[in-house]
Amino acid sequence: MSLNIYMDVDGTLINSNEGVDPRAKDVLEQIRRKLNVDHPDSGMFLWSGAGADYARSKAKDHGLTAYFDGFAGKPDIIIDDNPPSTFPRKAILWQGDNQWQNLTKSVFTTFSPSPELLNLVGDIVQNVQNTDLLYQGLYGINPLRYPIPFFGDLENAEVLTLAVNPSSTEFHEERGWGQGMDAAKISFRLVNYYRLWNPPPHKWFTERETTLRRNGCSYNFNAAHIDLSPRATLSMRTFSSSPGQFINMIKRDANEWLLEILRLAKNAKEIWFYGKIVAQGDWPRIEVFIQESLPEVWQEMQRFKHMKI
Repeated sequence: MSLNIYMDVDGTLINSNEGVDPRAKDVLEQIRRKLNVDHPDSGMFLWSGAGADYARSKAKDHGLTAYFDGFAGKPDIIIDDNPPSTFPRKAILWQGDNQWQNLTKSVFTTFSPSPELLNLVGDIVQNVQNTDLLYQGLYGINPLRYPIPFFGDLENAEVLTLAVNPSSTEFHEERGWGQGMDAAKISFRLVNYYRLWNPPPHKWFTERETTLRRNGCSYNFNAAHIDLSPRATLSMRTFSSSPGQFINMIKRDANEWLLEILRLAKNAKEIWFYGKIVAQGDWPRIEVFIQESLPEVWQEMQRFKHMKI
């Protein structure tokens, strides 16, 4: 598999002091050596919004030109028959020189989905099929429906957003879910959910993506979404007068699967809680519901920094 790496100049290779971290040369040499051995058809390139000549001059100033195969300006116009193919499989958000020490590992981590994730999705699909009759009254009329344990690159995400469960409108005809998808096809669709050109992500994610970007994050490169239940149902408000069956579904599925989903999010450091959950009387916020009704799940979540949105 090819692995072309593009590195930025200002703010990444060149730090805020207009210098290069002492660790950079050794790390670039490690990456260069591993590319030569494991990805000989690939390259490492230095690019900048200021153009190729600028990128080359900065590398030359610091004696680093030998590690790069070429120099380029960042693209302003892309002409391609398949624009989504230009989206990176991985983007590393650079936040400071302390990242040099782990950069090689970050660059060469296995691309998702892993065998563990494929197996988990397969188990969830089978379990949901076996128990779906219990919750038929919660679903919409769309006959096509798959369990959705996550949206996005769960295994490489640094930030997780958490809500209650997917919407049945995810499976409208124009959303492009095909008939007869197995666990592998579902997994690959979900890992690449935010990278797809057509269809785009469900409109529910627009506001959440805006919030993520305000905080230097994005579903496109370092965030993924999970829910308490993978079953796509009608809106929670539909069950506000009689929430018993819906709450039962949420508790059952979260206790059954959410711990495993969280453990596969190996790089996640933060979890962002979105909204409330249906209940009689006042609706509790989702994190309060988890703390009171799902104590094992809440305990696992203590390894993350919490944010309430």
